Amino acid sequence: MTATTFGNGPESVSAYEYFDKADAGAGFMTIAVGHVLDVIETVLGDITEIDARTELLWPEVKLTDTGTTTTREVPDHLDAILKTTSGAPVGVQVLAGVPVPDARFSLEVRGADGWLRLTGNHPAGVQVGDLTLTSNVDFEAPDSPVATGTGPAAAEIWTGAALNVGEVYASLARDIADGTHHTPGFAHAAHNSRLVARVERAARTGVRE
Repeated sequence: MTATTFGNGPESVSAYEYFDKADAGAGFMTIAVGHVLDVIETVLGDITEIDARTELLWPEVKLTDTGTTTTREVPDHLDAILKTTSGAPVGVQVLAGVPVPDARFSLEVRGADGWLRLTGNHPAGVQVGDLTLTSNVDFEAPDSPVATGTGPAAAEIWTGAALNVGEVYASLARDIADGTHHTPGFAHAAHNSRLVARVERAARTGVRE
């Protein structure tokens, strides 16, 4: 798997400076990496083993609106090898600071009977915008997104950014109508937070989690 984001690179703006601070809890690992791990578990099952390495490639970040610099306290690069409950090993690379034209997401799964591939190209990451599913095996096409993500209030780069929010609302509506509880909630969020912490610990200690 390869995933990218235009954020967390060598330049930012002062309003987003908190993304580079460890105390904020809203940096590269919790956002870009957290969403990537969630996709892996959705497709291949829970992650059971983690070997990881993180890097801080841009320790000094230029704030373009003020002309000052800030110190980045969190990683901006991840390489990992994971194992899942399905038995599938997964090689993962998450890259920050990627130019918008080069943005991409690709998850390819190969098995004895064929392959499937999820791809996307939104500059903000896999969680933003739509994904395309392809395979060498016939499959029923997934439903179209319930939201377009376009609107007059959003900058051009954020086109598609409401897709994930729209899908959550649609899932909540189905749960209310059907009396089910399929929409991810607090327990799912807590699981994801613990998973990111495991990746960070594996990278820090060099010990497989």
